[in-house]
Amino acid sequence: MRPEPLPHDVEAECAALACVLDGGPRDEAAKYFSQLCERHFHCEHTRLIFRALAQIEADGTRFDSVALRERLLADGTLKRVGDATIAALNVGSAAAFPSYLAILDDRAARREAIAAAERAIRTARDISQQVQSPSNGLPDLIDAAAFLAAPLDPPAELVAGILHRGSKLVFGGGSKSFKTWCLLDLAISVATGAEWLGRQTMQGRVLFVNFEIQPHAWQGRLRAVAEAKGVQLQPGQITLWNLRGHAADFKTLVPKIIERARREGFALIVLDPIYKLYGGTDENAAGDVAALLNSLERLATTTGAAIAFGAHFAKGNAAGKEAIDRISGSGVFARDPDSLLIFTRHETDDAFVVEPILRNFAPVAPFTVRWEFPLMRPAGDLDPAKLKQAGGRKPENVPDDLLKLLPAEGLSNPDFVATAEEDGISKRTFYRLRKSLEKAQKIMLSKVNGKWMPISSKNKP
Repeated sequence: MRPEPLPHDVEAECAALACVLDGGPRDEAAKYFSQLCERHFHCEHTRLIFRALAQIEADGTRFDSVALRERLLADGTLKRVGDATIAALNVGSAAAFPSYLAILDDRAARREAIAAAERAIRTARDISQQVQSPSNGLPDLIDAAAFLAAPLDPPAELVAGILHRGSKLVFGGGSKSFKTWCLLDLAISVATGAEWLGRQTMQGRVLFVNFEIQPHAWQGRLRAVAEAKGVQLQPGQITLWNLRGHAADFKTLVPKIIERARREGFALIVLDPIYKLYGGTDENAAGDVAALLNSLERLATTTGAAIAFGAHFAKGNAAGKEAIDRISGSGVFARDPDSLLIFTRHETDDAFVVEPILRNFAPVAPFTVRWEFPLMRPAGDLDPAKLKQAGGRKPENVPDDLLKLLPAEGLSNPDFVATAEEDGISKRTFYRLRKSLEKAQKIMLSKVNGKWMPISSKNKP
């Protein structure tokens, strides 16, 4: 019996997209688009259109059907969408956008509820099967003394002091922190035995699973990085699996990667970008993220390869958080991997502070790198302590900042306020600081000339 389709409303999906395309000025259209996300679109053609519009938004170009068609053509998805579908995107009324959005929110919530219920059923079934199995497929219990009596050699270090074979490495970074370029640099370095970020690598075969970059652009990146490093790629060093347009849920795709890679002897497997494996995964749900990372751990243990991928920062000022807390989504992303390299912007343009967080190695002090297309290079001349702060923000003023503006001869209140404002202290902050200084008996209002005066041993009341 054919299962019932998941809740959706194709007319509302098309109408909401039509509102974006017919939203008038770009700022108005962007306002509609900002309220939409991929979860709203169930149908393949509307989901592909949404993704194309997201690229148009990122490029800063105008939302219209011409730009949409060009983007779909560039992405290789125009045939799957069809010119007729694009031409039919004229059923939306911008005034009715809130009602379309309400329908999409409702259908998305219903689909997510069904998906959650199905996950719960699968989990219950798995637990039931484990309970019925006496061994559960787990290793036997062993005595600690016997364990210590048989010394184990550590796995080979792919990157000296940073990464073992069979481990997981995460690059954490904000937008435009060149994570894909760094991962490609790592792949080429391991494949050829070249240095990477100033560290020795152990040469080994690499599998790079590319979910995002188009083949022609991917060729250009490979060539540029290899030439900049002064290496020549030889047959058999790097295997590419270009899966742009073929991304799938990790539960579907990771077993296929294991099947392809288990007998190939790869030393490193790079998955980029990792969000293409999410499927229905909620990056903010610890259970979902743990399931994803557990599948990557199976990939590592089955193939013996190190697994590397990038993870993006949460919104906001990254410098104001602990390094391990900068990655977006569930904390499992930061606490599960064996090695993390957190790239945070330095106060110098095009420079980053790298903070290693390592489970199986001695601590490595933060260091600085500078982006010099197409490579990230060590920048020992920069101070790793100088992270870039949030734009436009200044440290909060303290009372002594105001006190040092007050000359010995004093200032009238209007002049005192004006002097403070010239120094960047707002009027509201001025009165707060003045009150604190007065309470601490560091300034007083003179009864002789009506000026605010600094209190010294000579004029102290």
